[in-house]
Amino acid sequence: MISARPCSSLSPRLRALSAVATPICVLFLLVCFTGCSRDPSVRKQKFLKDAGAYFDQGKCREAILTYGRALQIDPKIASAHYNVARCQIKLSNWNAAYQELRRTVEIEPENWPAQVDLGKLYLGGGRGKEAEDVALLVLHSDPKNADAEMLLANANAVLGKQKEALSAARDAITFAPERSSVYLNLALLQEKYAAYGEAEANFKKAQSLDSSSIASQMFLAALYQKLKRPEEARKQLESAVQIEPKNPAPRAALANWYFSQGQSEQAEKVLSDAKNQIPDVPTAYRMLGDFYIARGDSAKALSEFSSLLALHPSDLSVKKTYIELLIKARNLDEAVPLNNSILKSTPGDVEALVLRGEIQLQQKKVDEAIFTLQQALKASPDYSPGHVQLGFAYQAKGNSNQAENEWRQAVKLQQNSAEAWRALAALSAQRQDWKELESIGLQLIRLVPNSADGYIFHATARGNQGDTASAEADLNRLVQYAPLNPIGYIQLGLLRTQQKRFPEADAYFKQALARDPDSLPAQEGLANLDFLRAQPGVAVARLKEQLQKSPNSAELAYLLGQAQLRDSKPSDAEQSFSRSAELAPSNPAPVIAMAGLQAARGESDAAIASYKRAFTLVPTNAQLAVSLGTLYETKGDWQQAQSAYQQALSIQADNPYAANNLAYLFLEHGGDPSVALTLAQTARRGLGDSPNSADTLAWAYFHTGAYSVAAPLLEDAVKKVPANPTYRYHLGMVYQKLNDPVRARKAFEGAIKAKPDSSAAESARKALSELAGT
Repeated sequence: MISARPCSSLSPRLRALSAVATPICVLFLLVCFTGCSRDPSVRKQKFLKDAGAYFDQGKCREAILTYGRALQIDPKIASAHYNVARCQIKLSNWNAAYQELRRTVEIEPENWPAQVDLGKLYLGGGRGKEAEDVALLVLHSDPKNADAEMLLANANAVLGKQKEALSAARDAITFAPERSSVYLNLALLQEKYAAYGEAEANFKKAQSLDSSSIASQMFLAALYQKLKRPEEARKQLESAVQIEPKNPAPRAALANWYFSQGQSEQAEKVLSDAKNQIPDVPTAYRMLGDFYIARGDSAKALSEFSSLLALHPSDLSVKKTYIELLIKARNLDEAVPLNNSILKSTPGDVEALVLRGEIQLQQKKVDEAIFTLQQALKASPDYSPGHVQLGFAYQAKGNSNQAENEWRQAVKLQQNSAEAWRALAALSAQRQDWKELESIGLQLIRLVPNSADGYIFHATARGNQGDTASAEADLNRLVQYAPLNPIGYIQLGLLRTQQKRFPEADAYFKQALARDPDSLPAQEGLANLDFLRAQPGVAVARLKEQLQKSPNSAELAYLLGQAQLRDSKPSDAEQSFSRSAELAPSNPAPVIAMAGLQAARGESDAAIASYKRAFTLVPTNAQLAVSLGTLYETKGDWQQAQSAYQQALSIQADNPYAANNLAYLFLEHGGDPSVALTLAQTARRGLGDSPNSADTLAWAYFHTGAYSVAAPLLEDAVKKVPANPTYRYHLGMVYQKLNDPVRARKAFEGAIKAKPDSSAAESARKALSELAGT
């Protein structure tokens, strides 16, 4: 193993000159000193010595910087590149570590520790074949290298070669029987292949060889958890805490153990003790807050990080986490000045810039958010969270393709980005791409095994592919991992509802409410169940009762309004929606619901006012602009309708409804036919086989003289909706242009017969008279 030499002295300093030294001697010494200080080889050695001291003290950032100064003088110092790589590994900067290791082995191919470390990075990136090649290269020259043999074992495991993996792991033991790490490596492979007894024995052997290390205790505890031997797991974790009381990792594992046993208070105590007993280690003092975040307890997390920031005001990581929590809690009044304070002192702080982008996104300043996030990524293109947030900004803008590209880039840069995977899962569910959703669900389960999302996504995917048994197994595992979380019971209730096993569904929803009496998804599940059992009154009465207990719940009032609407009581529903909008004035959902009710009653002006109100809350919602355009068309105000559709397209350039309706307005009111044709083609791509889009596109072809192309589109539209007089009238006009008067007459007569009092019928009558005159 190559290591840096420790620094044994301070930087050179000039010895004091003797009082009797002549000026000539002084001048001579100064010249010598100046000459030496400018000698590149001297400066290089000084930088290497200082960097080695930093390295030995664990000061990785200082070591990287100082090694860099030495490498500026001589870029071919293999040991410097290697130590920089080791520092980058400690800092989890994998790309930088990879580059340094590659440079190390280019300069010094027989640096076997560097080669093995490079192989480990290949392995971490899932590149098993490259890792295998490195291991074989090392073993060719150093056949008894235990580290290379372990690398070969793990590469074989990744490549699916179980027999070879176990054989190589056993060979490593023969080469270094005194090292605990070789037994740990074999034990982990045996656990992977379900040889639990052998794995346990080798974990214990590793313990006996190195009683000062906690690795064997931690791995053994995980094995006992898997084997449903919880008390033995707890003892191993407690032993690890005693061995390394200043190490936060075993305390975190012990807290997770208590939580898995339903002992949340004890889990919190372990983490609180860590904060108090290891007050100078950031990982330790923030564990309790991170625990709250992981468990989804945002209120406790917010309170904890507020307290931590007061205790550690200079900890930028704590400050940024607190800002993130404030953003999620929509407390921008506190988040904005805190984040501005970071950017004031460090304008180029990428994390703070991304937080600013999140804030702007929440403020509905979508274009500003996109610009800010793009600037952050310009400075740091490999910052995965920046791509995640830029994806959300593009999604808010209506650019789903750009959003997806950003999220895919995020997981490419950081494969364990759960937030990006969740966003991609939501897109897959929206597209009903169940295979993709299944794959993402499995990825999330691997990344966050105690989180609900992965199991729910995977269950949804399997259920929609007809495999309800797998879906149910996923949800039962979710309940097993998180017995106090209502979400697993809610999902099982939804599954039973889908299976029409209503009594079981009812029981699951009630179990969810027992764990969280305020759970809106559980209340919604029960209400839906009541409607399916033809008991709408029961659903409405239950929600009213719940609203009496929580009169200030905007979500509950909205849910009640939806139930009343389903119960054919629109007036009651509108009151509930109005109450919800009053309680949560920034929520557009109840306002949109009211607009829909007003439009259904023919109250166009009231509906337009409500949609405008909703649009101020979500100015990036293109569909609201489409709804406004439709209402203006109903009133005969085609200019306002045209403006609304153009606004929708400025938000979402490929919105098919806006494109379709705007194209038709252009054709009917003297717009440019070629522009209308382009819009109609956009609509057709988005609406597929819709007869309405076929009619619009055909009418655009008619106005551009492509009559033979228009005819089959209109024939198909009439076939699908024979009662639509407009389709028949347009078809008659096309036949007339194609010099087919017989079919033209039949189409015009069909339009009149379909709806005699329509404007299309009136146009058809006029066309018939002209046809008769001809």
